[in-house]
Amino acid sequence: MDLIEISAQTFGVLGMITTVLSFQEKNNKRFFIMQALSAFLFFMNYIMIGAVSAAFFSVTSLVRSSFIGKNKNKLWFLLTIEGLYTACFAYSLTFIWNEPFQIFLSTLLFFVSVLITFLMWRGNGKHIRYGQLFVYSPMWLVHNVFNFSLGGILCEIASMISIVVSFVRYGKDGFEK
Repeated sequence: MDLIEISAQTFGVLGMITTVLSFQEKNNKRFFIMQALSAFLFFMNYIMIGAVSAAFFSVTSLVRSSFIGKNKNKLWFLLTIEGLYTACFAYSLTFIWNEPFQIFLSTLLFFVSVLITFLMWRGNGKHIRYGQLFVYSPMWLVHNVFNFSLGGILCEIASMISIVVSFVRYGKDGFEK
């Protein structure tokens, strides 16, 4: 491993730690702040390992997490973020056009990112966690395995475990709605 690869994987591991800790937050505002920091750390990881679509989606996730608490249930905000995901997806295709499997992975990430953004916009902590546990994390796990993001792989596994732990701690209905 060279210095760039070590640095990239370090950003990924720090992103993983931040993400896992975010799911233990009962308060949505603190949850979203930690998610924004995690998105920045993963942006650095993905850009350094050459996973362009994931890097662009991480930037959009950073914007989403930074502003969603103030704009919950505002339709213009949801449409803006969903439009940003669409633009990032379309632009990232220019980098991976000759890689069919990367296009497939990017398409999956696009759709799960749109879904989780809708759930976050709705603000129901239980629905956010269910979406993360059964859709978002599994799809990102597949992406991270194929692009070898060590922090990303560990993050999605740990996130799913952390979400289960949060359900044990708070019950299925112990989150903000």
